[in-house]
Amino acid sequence: MGGLPPVRAPRRWPLLVALVATGCDTGGDGAPAKSRVQSVLVEPGSKNTPTAEPASSKALTAPVAAKPRPALCQGQLEAKPQPFNPKRVPNRISLDPDHELAPDPLKKKAGRWTWVNFWAAWCVPCKTELPLLFRWRDALENQVEFSFVSLDDDERQLREFLAREPANGLTRTYWLPDGATRQAWLEALNLKAEPELPLQLLIDPNGMLRCRVEGAVEPEDLAALERIVRG
Repeated sequence: MGGLPPVRAPRRWPLLVALVATGCDTGGDGAPAKSRVQSVLVEPGSKNTPTAEPASSKALTAPVAAKPRPALCQGQLEAKPQPFNPKRVPNRISLDPDHELAPDPLKKKAGRWTWVNFWAAWCVPCKTELPLLFRWRDALENQVEFSFVSLDDDERQLREFLAREPANGLTRTYWLPDGATRQAWLEALNLKAEPELPLQLLIDPNGMLRCRVEGAVEPEDLAALERIVRG
């Protein structure tokens, strides 16, 4: 007994696929829009190969190599020596009664150079380099006289620092308090009223200023200093 043919559901899949292909993933101009993956994974050489994004400025900027540090006093020794004769003698502070300071830190000493270190108790780089300068003093005791000149404004802070120093540390120093004496020294060096510290001077046995070093010295500078003072 034949019955009615079964009722089949209408074929909607092609229509749905077409709608998805042309409607849900299209660009504004009707062309199919690429997914994020499609935009990257394209065939090499095709017209739609995406242009590489420019690298960031940080990536393009190569690290700048630090300039080599010039040798100690390089280029200064060849210049005409300059006299350095401040008109005023600095104050003297000594916590070591057995080793009093000379009245004049720049008094000529036969055959000896003078290294003048300007420092201050508030200056961290100044205090950091002091042990290095003491080692230089020991190594060159027969060729170089080391003089330390403080530019502290507060005498109490200066004395407190000296009192904390070990016996082989800095227990005595010349001092240029703010006023006429300091001004005379800075004018002799053509320096501004508040120079950056530390500052170093190298004066030859004739009392002539031969070299000025702005900033802290380095251990490797000792070899250059030895060559200078030993001729």
